[in-house]
Amino acid sequence: MALQGNLEDFNILNIFQMIKLEGKTGRLTLVDNDDLVKVTFDKGSIIYAEGTASRDEARIRGTLVSNSLVNDDEWALLKKEHDDKLKPYWELLARKIEAQVLIELIKRQVIDTVYNSMRWKRGNYEFSVIKGLKYNDKVMRPMDVDALLMEGCRIADEWPKLVTSIPPMDTFIVKNIIGEDEDDTLASKAAGQKGSGYKASLEYEILTTRGVELSDSDVAVLCVIGEGKTVKEILDSARQGHFESLEAVKRMLGLNIIKPAKKKRAVKAKGTGGKLVQYAVVMVLLVVVSAGLGLKFISWPATMEKQVRGMENVQKLQAVAGLKRIEKGLKIYLKLNGKPPGSIHELLSTGIVSSASLMDPWKNLYQLKFKGDKFALYSTGPDTFLATDDIYIPPLTQEI
Repeated sequence: MALQGNLEDFNILNIFQMIKLEGKTGRLTLVDNDDLVKVTFDKGSIIYAEGTASRDEARIRGTLVSNSLVNDDEWALLKKEHDDKLKPYWELLARKIEAQVLIELIKRQVIDTVYNSMRWKRGNYEFSVIKGLKYNDKVMRPMDVDALLMEGCRIADEWPKLVTSIPPMDTFIVKNIIGEDEDDTLASKAAGQKGSGYKASLEYEILTTRGVELSDSDVAVLCVIGEGKTVKEILDSARQGHFESLEAVKRMLGLNIIKPAKKKRAVKAKGTGGKLVQYAVVMVLLVVVSAGLGLKFISWPATMEKQVRGMENVQKLQAVAGLKRIEKGLKIYLKLNGKPPGSIHELLSTGIVSSASLMDPWKNLYQLKFKGDKFALYSTGPDTFLATDDIYIPPLTQEI
């Protein structure tokens, strides 16, 4: 079957359906400048799909490393073997990961590549017949064209609206579960296990305490963000389809569970966290004072807004001091009892802290959450729900 031409003259859906109806075996190649898609068919069913080598490699690496299926050193060896022996990654991965995981990853690549091709409006296409096609049918399972096209049409229709509702693909995204005063040590400990084990983590416990219900798609995204990734890197790393990840990103941005960041936050030197907070507060207060001196040049509402922000930062500094007092009380309690308190109220029974010390500057109770040998000690801030207002200090390093 000779099939080639321009997508502006012949719809991509018709091409897929024609190959299916004819029951053809071969490869459909789509080209638009530097972009490329190849879809392989066996007797009218899709068995494999791939894009440009660099794009597919970035996704394979992102998924494997971010989900701890291989580490960085193992990936480097895998890539070297791929480059030296020109063997497909899927053939090499068959020796590294479980067959079921490999089937899942190949299926995901096929689906997302086909869905991507269905959004193409221009470019050239060509179908080449392959006689005696050979492939690993243990991990590459034939997929029905009609089922893929039905779901693909829905996604192709919704994708543009979804993409315009979130930041651009190169936007750096970080988790916002612990808030702006989040400590890197606490963040890494809170993350806990990955995959299904994420639900046993302290981070998950904090979110559920706030009443946040996470879907499996949300969890798949949170598992791979780490210290931050671009939107594109998140889509490439999560063990699910691009569209599911994009929906999860949009949903969690709306809940302030994740947020855009201009750049990756530098790791703070040990013992300097308190000083950095104090310096920040001093700078804010200086801004407020400067705003007052220049009152005649600005409006009264703008001045009041700056003053309110300055007061909030003073309260945050007070909250940090209160948290550190409770942290000292926890150390004493652990030495006296050999185990952590069941709740923050148990600190009162020993007389280590006073009832007034348990209240933050906004008259809310400080929060203490344990999960195994890890804990989170924090204030819910001005807003008792949103993570952006929470104030954390580093956890104790104790064997409990």
